[in-house]
Amino acid sequence: MSGATIEREAARLRAELAERLITEGAVTSSAWRAAFADVPRHVFVPVFYRQSRTEQPAVDLSTPDEWLHGVYADQLLVVSPDVKSSSTVPSLMARMLEALDPADGDRVLEIGTGTGYNAGLLSHRLGDSNVVSIDIAADLVNDAKARLASIGYHPTLVVGDGAGGWPSDAPYDGIIATCAPDSVPETWLDQVRPGGRIVAPIATGVAVIDVAPGRKGEGRFLPGGAFFMSLRPTPGQSDLAVQIADIKSAIASTRATDLDEMVWFDSDFRFVLSAVVPDLRFLTKLDSGIAIFTHPDGSWVRLDDNTVAQGGSRRLWDSVEKAHRQWDELGRPSREKFSLTIDGCTQHVRLDGSDVAWLLPRGR
Repeated sequence: MSGATIEREAARLRAELAERLITEGAVTSSAWRAAFADVPRHVFVPVFYRQSRTEQPAVDLSTPDEWLHGVYADQLLVVSPDVKSSSTVPSLMARMLEALDPADGDRVLEIGTGTGYNAGLLSHRLGDSNVVSIDIAADLVNDAKARLASIGYHPTLVVGDGAGGWPSDAPYDGIIATCAPDSVPETWLDQVRPGGRIVAPIATGVAVIDVAPGRKGEGRFLPGGAFFMSLRPTPGQSDLAVQIADIKSAIASTRATDLDEMVWFDSDFRFVLSAVVPDLRFLTKLDSGIAIFTHPDGSWVRLDDNTVAQGGSRRLWDSVEKAHRQWDELGRPSREKFSLTIDGCTQHVRLDGSDVAWLLPRGR
């Protein structure tokens, strides 16, 4: 394809994506429809990597048709071979932007610049002078800055720890995060004006929080899952092969269990589990059928044919089973049945119409 042909095809696919987002209800306003129809996602994703168990083939301009159709599909795109950066599913981005609901002239802080595409959508809607975006990775920020400039946008992009926000340009009318804290950092509450809004992934759901004075806020969770990278990745663990071998061979007592690793893939339960046991990680399922879970505190779980072995400072699977029993007794509620209340450093996820609440760890 020639450059002109690529741009024409990209414009056609972009218009189709915008219409699809409207049809599916992810986009409900003309302002965001225009943003998705105008901002070229392919500029921000010059390459992505298909994922399989054995390989990660790159898709780029060398196969222009496959590249463009992949970029403008409603799918998450892994944009680095080490799977440390991705471009969020457009429909999820759209739902989060619609939930933020900024007015003309509002100032917004984005936590997690990533490819820069979301900053481009915000710049289209609000004007780039009203957009600040922060990322801890300098290379991502530099690449995003160049890509945004190439299409005429110059928002404020900064390198820093998103957990601290960006106080230099506060207060903001809203904060939107594309990475997941354990709970809402107090610094974000300080940097949003009373009456402003925070939209952030919490416990594999998207919380929409209206901010009140005194580090307080009330919010709800949008329907559907939101599996973002952590705001601050858990500390590096030992070599994966060594870790698996150590857990596989560890001597520990076993007992029967009615749950297997498939509970991890139940999206509604994952929301509850992420609130009760944050940072639990499904490490792998081996060809032998053994499934392994780990936690940054060194605790681990080994599941094998309806038996469980546990090690470390706490019994992780006991917590999983307890959370699953409670969730089952409550009728297996989905995310939109829950609210989030914030009072200073205390944050609770609460189930509507009940006294059930889980205390979230302090934001990090």
